[in-house]
Amino acid sequence: MEQPMRMFRYVSWLYIRHFFLIAFALAFFFAGLDYMQNASRLSGFNIKILYLFYKGSYALSLLFPIALVLSMIVAKMSLIRSNALVSFYALGYSKKEVLRPFIWVSFALTLLYISLHFTSFVNSELYAKALMQKKHNLSVTRNLFLKYNDSFVYISQLIPSKKEAKDIRIYKMKDGDLVEIIYAKSAKFDRSQWLMPDAKIVTKPPVEGLSSEGLKIEHKKDVQTLAGFKPEILTSVFEGKRYYTLQDAYDAFNLLVSQKLETSKVRSIFYYMAVSPFFAMFLVIIFFLSIPPHARSANLLWVSFVLIGTTLFVWGIIYLLYRISLSGVILPELGTVTAVAALGIGALYSYLFRTNR
Repeated sequence: MEQPMRMFRYVSWLYIRHFFLIAFALAFFFAGLDYMQNASRLSGFNIKILYLFYKGSYALSLLFPIALVLSMIVAKMSLIRSNALVSFYALGYSKKEVLRPFIWVSFALTLLYISLHFTSFVNSELYAKALMQKKHNLSVTRNLFLKYNDSFVYISQLIPSKKEAKDIRIYKMKDGDLVEIIYAKSAKFDRSQWLMPDAKIVTKPPVEGLSSEGLKIEHKKDVQTLAGFKPEILTSVFEGKRYYTLQDAYDAFNLLVSQKLETSKVRSIFYYMAVSPFFAMFLVIIFFLSIPPHARSANLLWVSFVLIGTTLFVWGIIYLLYRISLSGVILPELGTVTAVAALGIGALYSYLFRTNR
């Protein structure tokens, strides 16, 4: 039992070490090139360091899955050149046993990558743009007009980062007739609903004749309304932006379903963040079994070049399918999900049958 565990730890550590070296090298190479182009537009040492950090985080969010595959290729080449791989096979280890550390490590790192999408990690590009444009707020959405349940909402300015809105008006409808208007100079989102201080409420009673009551106007110190209408997803949903966390995507999906609106864009984003990263783990399995165990049986440099090119090609196809599904041309399930599922079937076939050869 001790020998298989030692082999597992050795291969896992080799893979992890190469992964972090390649991932951070790619990320900061990308960030460095961008920094050289935009350094003149940044003022202050701290701003420049933050810009590099956010750009590096953004690059890492793009290149993380690719680094998983590239590090497997480099790690296996290292095992081949040091004759460690042949030694493992000579000691009686099967291909499945040597492959398992790569599978488990890539699976764990993929889950880590997906979990980062629950954080502001996905907004790194926005933070970098805000620094370059010298903005204190990530975004201010102006003149937002939308429907929520039986109400129409107008917001003059929405600041999602502060969860604030300015000059907000809510028009409540009943059976196609306007029955109430709520005005407020400002509003703040508190946990699950919007708080409107010093609100003016204009109520229109049913008109039955000349003797009917007129408009009723009252002022309230605090009005609580629009429960569940989160500011983080307002601009993303109604302006078509793509900067969601996984939680935002889930909330946006529920919001759009409740309003009986199209959900394909949100589903595309969700699948891209939660499903597409697994393509790297599937390629790890397929490519591991495609690399010959002996340096003399093939040109390893050429094999590495082909596999790296194939990795970039597959990643490009998945990203292209994501963008196409985002535009609504195809269903999200027929884009990213289908491509990753096909790779998963190929990986399962390779693991079950090619490891016995």
